[in-house]
Amino acid sequence: MILRLVTLIMLHGLLSACNLVSDKRAEDTGAPAALTDTLRHWQPAGNPDAVVLGLHSFGDFGAAFDALGPYFADNGHLLVSYDQAGFGERTQQGQWAGEDQLVSEAVYQIEQLYERYQRPVFLVGESLGGAVAILAALQVPDKVAGIVLAGPAVREGIRLRYGWNAAIAGAAFLAPGYQLTVNREPDDPNLAADSAQRLANDPRVIRDVRMDAYWGLIQLADSASDQAPSLQTPSLLLYGGKDNSVPEAGINHLRDHLADRGEYRFYPQGPHLLLQGPQRQTVADHILDWIARTSP
Repeated sequence: MILRLVTLIMLHGLLSACNLVSDKRAEDTGAPAALTDTLRHWQPAGNPDAVVLGLHSFGDFGAAFDALGPYFADNGHLLVSYDQAGFGERTQQGQWAGEDQLVSEAVYQIEQLYERYQRPVFLVGESLGGAVAILAALQVPDKVAGIVLAGPAVREGIRLRYGWNAAIAGAAFLAPGYQLTVNREPDDPNLAADSAQRLANDPRVIRDVRMDAYWGLIQLADSASDQAPSLQTPSLLLYGGKDNSVPEAGINHLRDHLADRGEYRFYPQGPHLLLQGPQRQTVADHILDWIARTSP
């Protein structure tokens, strides 16, 4: 009972609006076959003006870009997404796949796109996908033209950050399989109607988060925060005023690290999942404008 109370207290604020639900452990670290099986392509009519890799949030899967992909293609860009390890078609009993696999798969896909189109790739990462984008760009900076970070999972500057870490790590050790259901409302006013329906009803979206998977996400966000000062890639950072998942302190520290290499846009009414929100058309236009100005 005590463990349950502690767990609920810890997770109530941290999970209330976030797609913090990843569930799985893939067995093949490279996993190109599994990656290929879930690839989605939105191809423009002619040769693409830019090549974009979309990285979805925790609990979601590659369909997170179903609205953005066709719009990018109509504007001359190729957008590719896939189900990251532990999500969508690649879930395995709710286990966390691990930071190494998530990042190595993103690097693998960047390299594949770079080789095929002979140009650096833009990354668009939402929440967890933003953390993966930061870490992947650091591994292959010459193959990444720029990164768009929409409410990225970062934690620098959070009050009592390491105290929370100790509590979550302890809970994950004592009860790794403990699950908390994350409610996703089909009429959530903070999301676009089709995104709210998809997140609430699609069986491939994770709604029960394991304690050890949540701890894995925390560690990934810490890694992205700690390594962000080394990032030299041009970046567009996006943040919503209604983001109840990523504290503003973490975003402000990231802005400082990006400095003159980064551009920042703030959406006062924007939710955590900006690419799924009611303003996603405006957000998409801002991303397209930045890509046009940043393209090599």
